[in-house]
Amino acid sequence: MYRELIFFVLVFLAILMTLPKSVFAWGGHREVTYYCLKDIDWLKDFENIKVTPFTYQDPDNRKVPYEIPYKEGSIGDTTSAIDILTTYCEEPDWGLDKDVDSLLFRLLGYIGLDSSGWRHGYWVMGPIKLGGAPDRFVYFYNMSILAFKNNDPYWGFRFLARCLHYIEDITQPQHAYPVPYRVIAQNHFNPKNILPIATNHHFTLERYQAYLCRTGYPKFINAITSAKPKEVKDLKAFIVESAIKSSKKAEEIWDIQSKLYGPDIDKQEEFHWYLGLELDETLKTRYDDIIAEQLSDLASKVKGLVLHIREVIEGLSYPVYKGGSRSPVKQFVSLFTFKGYTPNLSRSRRIVDNREIPPRDRL
Repeated sequence: MYRELIFFVLVFLAILMTLPKSVFAWGGHREVTYYCLKDIDWLKDFENIKVTPFTYQDPDNRKVPYEIPYKEGSIGDTTSAIDILTTYCEEPDWGLDKDVDSLLFRLLGYIGLDSSGWRHGYWVMGPIKLGGAPDRFVYFYNMSILAFKNNDPYWGFRFLARCLHYIEDITQPQHAYPVPYRVIAQNHFNPKNILPIATNHHFTLERYQAYLCRTGYPKFINAITSAKPKEVKDLKAFIVESAIKSSKKAEEIWDIQSKLYGPDIDKQEEFHWYLGLELDETLKTRYDDIIAEQLSDLASKVKGLVLHIREVIEGLSYPVYKGGSRSPVKQFVSLFTFKGYTPNLSRSRRIVDNREIPPRDRL
């Protein structure tokens, strides 16, 4: 028992220390989110939303202030819900979670893990589950509801966009189980040896998936568009169950990549992926099947969450003004935690088509 505990601690520390320092989960958050949401009729009701300033309290103690970007223009301009969601679903990767100062992050800094790495993952190792993604998911859910209560649809959708980011990250298997135990043991628990190998596997998966999504690969796009919305019953369980599912796919993904791309991906030198390296059709088919399954889970969660937010908004005592917003009132986030809310998802849905993303919406 004692030897097993020591082994587990070594594995755990090795995993934390070998997480890639620049982790972006799935490639093409914008494109994936667009395919998830482009045919939800409710979002089309919000075509002229006034861009409003950030007047909410940032609870983080930051070493470097986070400067709020406005990609759609200036405060006072107008935008749409779908543009907000497809643009700002990437915002957590723009430094939103970096340079946060706390005792936890100072301690994690000693093993080379920053606040962003912690907040964008949720690692499932047997009974142990660690990481900050579920907490950030719940936090921005609450902020989204608060903004809508303040009749501020711009920040309602922008907080929701941030919320979507974390559920999307967690469906990427390497955000739940980044390195197989055997790879850690084979490299003698040495992070300097493991890190470049883990980075090769992570970014190869991301670049492959991103390229095919951006070019409209039918298997991936159909997996997204045909996914049925997942009902929200418990917020934290909603995201954690995706992490558990993802972790179960991680080792098979790793093994397929090692076979599909050969020994170079498992070396400490940088591996350069390009389309056409996938010569084994049997392995490629299984690789695509796993990715499509994970994208389907992502899409079902994104669709379900957005429809859940719709039900919450429609339950407000007054309608949300769709053409602009009032100034937000003083906020008490703790008053707006919706636990155990079960939405009615009985309205008809249309399965979206597979048209390409308009050029103006591409990165």
